[in-house]
Amino acid sequence: MAQIHSLYADAELIDRPVGTVRYRAWVGAAALYFVATYPYQGVLYSWCYDFAQVTFVVLGVVGAVATLSVQRGQPLQYRWSMGIAICALALTMLATLAAYGNLTVVRELLLLVLIAAATRAMMTGDPWLVRAFIYLTVVALIPSYLATAMFHVHWLDQSSWGVESLNLSDTNPLVLRQINGADDFYLPLWVAVVPVGPAIDQGFGLHFMRQTFVYIEPTDVWYFVSGPFWIALADSRMPARRLCLVVLGVALTLSFSVFGILATFLALMCAAAMVLGGRLLLSLVGVIVLAVLYFVPLYDWVQLIGGNKADEVDFYVQNVTVLSDVTLLGHAAASQGDRPISYGFLDVIYRYGIVGFSVTLCVAIAILWAAFRLLSDARALGWRRYPLFIACFVSVAMLVKGTTIVPTMAALSLAAGIGFRRRNLSPLMGPR
Repeated sequence: MAQIHSLYADAELIDRPVGTVRYRAWVGAAALYFVATYPYQGVLYSWCYDFAQVTFVVLGVVGAVATLSVQRGQPLQYRWSMGIAICALALTMLATLAAYGNLTVVRELLLLVLIAAATRAMMTGDPWLVRAFIYLTVVALIPSYLATAMFHVHWLDQSSWGVESLNLSDTNPLVLRQINGADDFYLPLWVAVVPVGPAIDQGFGLHFMRQTFVYIEPTDVWYFVSGPFWIALADSRMPARRLCLVVLGVALTLSFSVFGILATFLALMCAAAMVLGGRLLLSLVGVIVLAVLYFVPLYDWVQLIGGNKADEVDFYVQNVTVLSDVTLLGHAAASQGDRPISYGFLDVIYRYGIVGFSVTLCVAIAILWAAFRLLSDARALGWRRYPLFIACFVSVAMLVKGTTIVPTMAALSLAAGIGFRRRNLSPLMGPR
């Protein structure tokens, strides 16, 4: 109870002079959580039924206004770089919208506006937004754990919670995933997404069915949970920190994204190289990794993980057709059945063309470069630079499997790290 009380008594989330909760902070964080996880979050999308898109627009506008209204000060580091990246992404999306009338661009433009407002607020050094975002992630996961456990021990009637039995909207991502996938999906108590299927080889000799909780895919769990986990680890003064780490850690463990695990291992290698040999050893590790990836076929490496993962790679290598129809500015919106087979970031090439893919690649590289600068900043960040770097590195790596042009979690993770650095350098704010 002390941890739960401290969450609401946090000085960063409460205006102590008047003793009132900063509701705008929570409103901004709640809107950010919904908009950022849409449509990867099967639970919230299902709650909105046919009004998910309208809810997205309303919360996107409300979240941007709430976030900007509570920003303290101006971001100093990377202010111009952030402005250039935002303008480049926005112009690319507007060009695709003008050329093809693809209305899905509007959704990602609104997402970009909210992410830009959130990153500006985080970079000023006030930790309120990132902490509230982490708390909301944890609050969404806890009831999903309970519902998932009740579902698997048969305390709930499984047949009545099947996706096909709940009269969900035809545009619901859970419905589309059920149609196009091999697993059956359930929504017990409307608070958890439970995939059911045969136990398969998940790599490393492990055979089980991965859980996704409130998200649709294990990749989505790692994309939206990994960054908050490492940021919470770095924030030693965060109220209810241990509870958050346990809840987030359980989600990462049971979702078991092999790609996310490998990305985390590579980030840990980089952090260890910095500890043991500084920038020189870090550069040497980078050269060795790139050389190994160049000279040893990817398929051979994946086979070491597991045969099922190797089969997946082989399937996409042989069947992905999105590169056969590449344009400069992308394509008009198309239904799932009319689109060519794609994989992860290749979908950005299809929707936004060569220009859009080039822009998002440059933005991702810039974020990764800034993450390595955080890793080398021992004076300002101390030991916190390691978890903050891992948060940024893994979030950037997970973009390989993402389908959006907006690097949502990578930008938020980097902004949180810059905010930590500013707080530790500011004599007024002091280290936290």
